[in-house]
Amino acid sequence: MKKETKQIAAVAIVIAAVLLTGCVDQMSEMSADEIASMMEAKQAEIEDFSATMVVTSSYGGDDMTVRATMVTIPPDKSRVEYTEPAELTGMVMVTNGSTMWMYDPAKNQVTKMVLPVDMPSEMDYTQIVKALLDENDISLEGIEDVGGRSTYVLKATPKNETERGLFSNTRVWVDRENWMVLGMEMYDRDDNLISKAEYRDITFNTGIPDSEFIFEVPAGADVVETSLEDMVSKEMTLEDARANLTFDPKTPSYLPDGYVFDHAMLLGDLYGSEQEILSLKYTNGSGILHLRECVSDGSDQLKPAMGEPEIVEINGTDGEFTSMFGRNSLQWGADGIDYSLSGEFEQDELVKVAESLV
Repeated sequence: MKKETKQIAAVAIVIAAVLLTGCVDQMSEMSADEIASMMEAKQAEIEDFSATMVVTSSYGGDDMTVRATMVTIPPDKSRVEYTEPAELTGMVMVTNGSTMWMYDPAKNQVTKMVLPVDMPSEMDYTQIVKALLDENDISLEGIEDVGGRSTYVLKATPKNETERGLFSNTRVWVDRENWMVLGMEMYDRDDNLISKAEYRDITFNTGIPDSEFIFEVPAGADVVETSLEDMVSKEMTLEDARANLTFDPKTPSYLPDGYVFDHAMLLGDLYGSEQEILSLKYTNGSGILHLRECVSDGSDQLKPAMGEPEIVEINGTDGEFTSMFGRNSLQWGADGIDYSLSGEFEQDELVKVAESLV
């Protein structure tokens, strides 16, 4: 897997790290909604916490483990340091509520981002628990022991079928004594386990000092300042995208039935690359077809991170077809441009779209 992909996955893991606390009398019978409501109510009792996150993911037959230690003072102070895999070891993310620093030791580069004043501070547990309730159907599957702890096992299934994306459902293990999440498992549409998260060595309310969230720039490191707006790609028309590119993008003359152009985005910054990456989104209202284009530079920027490809022919050029998580992808190059096409379509349909680019 490319390092940039692992970094994106690691950041997503931090955002999804739900650690909950509190202490109530153990109850033998509660509904799923009552358990979830209790989890949300206990957030106010967190003064600080620390933990080790261990996330194991499986993509296309390849496994990846991400391990990080974190200390947090809710709602807006945190420090996360990665210790595994080797590509991420030494990477640090620190926020003090007003500024975020991200250090990449491989580049010896620090990215500094001043956070907007009106940015919501509850970017952690309360929001995630509310989203769990609002966006999913919750069912109580039973009671299981995890590391010697008795837990409720909840199953969360997205209410909206079209919003399931890569994860079709999630199982969550909630400690019956202190209401923290001890683990999560995420499954694809075929009920294959994609990712498993565990939270170990958790401590609460130990008096973590504010000095933990003072970031010191390593000697000799370059400091790059950015903003949240710079890091979030904006939707635009194809004409606006063309005006910001040094190459002339192609568009399909054939689309699956009912599909029309939705919007364009420039994604280079999101991939941690100075390379121009154009993303075109086509939709029929529920399904999505993505086409991405960039100037070839030998970096395989648009290639999938994992999965064994099948060689297919596109207008006389060899391409690679990959299927993962119920989504299929097609990658190929032509006339100095790399292309990537993905969606929930069979190989023949993707090839037909690819061959129609003009």
